[in-house]
Amino acid sequence: MYKTGEVPRKGYAEPKDVDWMFAQELTKKPVQFVDDGVASDDCIQGNLGDCWLISAMSVLATRDELLIGGREGMEYDNNMIVDQEIASILSKGVYPPIFHKFRKIGLYVIRVFKNFTWIYVIVDERIPVDVKTNKPVFGRCRSKHELWVPLIEKAYAKMHGCYENLISGYVDEGV
Repeated sequence: MYKTGEVPRKGYAEPKDVDWMFAQELTKKPVQFVDDGVASDDCIQGNLGDCWLISAMSVLATRDELLIGGREGMEYDNNMIVDQEIASILSKGVYPPIFHKFRKIGLYVIRVFKNFTWIYVIVDERIPVDVKTNKPVFGRCRSKHELWVPLIEKAYAKMHGCYENLISGYVDEGV
């Protein structure tokens, strides 16, 4: 709730108007991070004023391998928690294949480059939806069963404290 006289930030829904639903409850098709490739027009902005992030994801979508990983291994870094052999099988994508096994329990590990370092953010597949319509409140993919847009947005919200902190920014601060 907002205090008396306080103006709510545009697009940021009142908590009482939002529910969290598992992605599978929003579609009849099996949910997937990406289904049959990505395209820049897959990104649909929700009620949040984070067009900078949605635009950055749209640019990211011009190259599938940046989202789902390519065939090349990741450079080994002595500060990593994995050994060189495992590092060699890691892909460079936002959603590296080595973490796909967690999908079975509804978790996603999203890799984000921030402040000159790679950060791994763990998010579940629950999506914030409008309690009246059961439609996603924030960013979503054109295909209801694809999750890459809402999950990357959720990872960014988690990194920055909450969804409200994503309001207003610059495309170069995005993905």
